[in-house]
Amino acid sequence: MRRLNLVIADTDEVYVRNMVDYLMTNYLQRLRVSSFTRQELLYDFLSGLNKIDVLLISPDMYSEAMPKESYEKVFLLTQGEPSVRGDIDCVNKHQVGEEFINKIIDMFSDGENEEEKKEDAVILEEPSRNVETKVIAIYSPIGGAGKTTIAVNSAVYCAKKGLKVFYLNLETFQSTPLYFNCKSEKNLSELLRCLKQGENIGMKIREIRQIDPDYDVHYFVPPENIIDLKDTGSGEIKALIDAFRAMRYYDIVILDMSSELNDRNIALLDSSDEVVMVLAQDAISNVKAEFTSEQLEKYLAQYGLNLSGKLIVALNKYNFHMALEVDTVCIDGEAVSVYLSFVPGMTAVKGIAQMADIQGDFGAGIEELMDKYIKL
Repeated sequence: MRRLNLVIADTDEVYVRNMVDYLMTNYLQRLRVSSFTRQELLYDFLSGLNKIDVLLISPDMYSEAMPKESYEKVFLLTQGEPSVRGDIDCVNKHQVGEEFINKIIDMFSDGENEEEKKEDAVILEEPSRNVETKVIAIYSPIGGAGKTTIAVNSAVYCAKKGLKVFYLNLETFQSTPLYFNCKSEKNLSELLRCLKQGENIGMKIREIRQIDPDYDVHYFVPPENIIDLKDTGSGEIKALIDAFRAMRYYDIVILDMSSELNDRNIALLDSSDEVVMVLAQDAISNVKAEFTSEQLEKYLAQYGLNLSGKLIVALNKYNFHMALEVDTVCIDGEAVSVYLSFVPGMTAVKGIAQMADIQGDFGAGIEELMDKYIKL
């Protein structure tokens, strides 16, 4: 069973501290506890991307204006006997002990068992599409070049074309929650542990994946701990990519990589069918691209790898009024062949819906890029 997310909110700092100590001492394996003694901090937390199972809150902290979609169950912490106030259950704050907490855990356990059965049935009933999966890696040696923007837009474009698409973000620090709903407790860490234990990877992918309801893009919630990703070896990374191919379910896997040039990323580049190297239109990109080209050649030679025939160099944030600092740069013998236009205000875009609405020259560039790979 997953750990429940429980929040305690009360202006009584001593009470909150004692409750947190009690719960963390006795229910560490069952509860993930957060606490607040200031209303504005609680509201900021509830307005974020945090999914709360149980909210224990004092009347002076509670408000009808709170975002109710952020929590499953709420209890008012009162000084009297347990009761009901309107449609909200009340509990004596000094009787929140073993019996009460165990009832909450049992309440969610029953619901989860039924949901798990339904999910298992869906997983087992999912038909095999028997397709050849193409893995497209989006990589950039330069932070801020817009690699993730290109990866997400590419995934949405392919999905809108009717293809089954998985957006696989393996960055160390991921921005997936900026574009997709990441409130699920099931996350990439579960899959990474599965890789180390040699379990059925395809089944685990189906179990923990999330599906965007508007564009049908599949994805993972980021790992709960970045160490889980850093500890994943190149062999395990290759096993993950092989598992996606063995499923024969996805037409396209869009792989969003971190900027490091290390053994794990070399394994990803080697395992991918196609590689898009993203550069930006500035002098820094020019210098880093030349350095990357030199280092990449050394890595490829060291590991006996060859990107010939599967590498495309894309210039992002292109502005034809500016000098092309990186126009003459070659990465493993490939020069810039795709230009993605600069979009004013791109950094302010939040959510996949806003991203998908971007049209014009940038959208045309994504279409040109992906049409090189997809066959309808």
